Amino acid sequence: MSQSQNCTGCFLVASPYLTDGHFFRAVVFVIRHTSEGAFGVVINRSSSKRFGEVVEMSSPSWQSSPSDISPGGSGNTASSSGSTSDGPHRDQIYIGGPVEGPLLALHEIAGIGEPCGQPDDSATGTPSDHDPAGTKTTLHDHPAEPWGSMSIQWSDVPAWMTADEDHLRILVRREESRLKFIVGYSGWGSGQLDRELQAGGWLVTRADADSIFESPEDVWEKLVHRCGHAILKDLRPDLSFPDEKDGFDPSVN
Repeated sequence: MSQSQNCTGCFLVASPYLTDGHFFRAVVFVIRHTSEGAFGVVINRSSSKRFGEVVEMSSPSWQSSPSDISPGGSGNTASSSGSTSDGPHRDQIYIGGPVEGPLLALHEIAGIGEPCGQPDDSATGTPSDHDPAGTKTTLHDHPAEPWGSMSIQWSDVPAWMTADEDHLRILVRREESRLKFIVGYSGWGSGQLDRELQAGGWLVTRADADSIFESPEDVWEKLVHRCGHAILKDLRPDLSFPDEKDGFDPSVN
């Protein structure tokens, strides 16, 4: 990982060399990384709280410090009050980092909120055809439409993000979609993340939706294996590894 590489849209996977206790065995989804700093959320630090416990559906704007919400279990898994035998509740609240911030949701419904995880043109200075909402619009001539027609191409990103209260209320009722409610975030000043990367504090891999929305218990270990396999593949292209979806056999590692 070079110092100047943009980590937007990547997972930062905490390595044993990271000394910050806030990020022990943490996986951070980097939403924005520019020359001015970086912003992301931890995806595998669940709490014992649920959406309905901390936000009344008719309440005014709500904001809380991550310290107001206690982690569930060991900090990586849900407590008995926040999980079932099938895993965490879909409206469980996760702790995104040590910095205070509004309650937000990561989800998969295109068009609600903003896309996150695509490389940001502001980081490279490259002009973009996409508008701030992450879409690309195209106008077409159409013989049946005197004003023509317009198609919308949604950005191909691992997740969408919103902190809008109306959006949050909609999402909690959309049981067919995957989402995570998160309070707090992780932030780095200019050059800070680059220095941590150079010191070996983080492993880096491209973010994917399945890892964002799966139960938090195994995601760190899964991504550590993924990063390790990628490093070995660079060193030994002739080696083959089992598919990630098939799981990992410790006897062959």
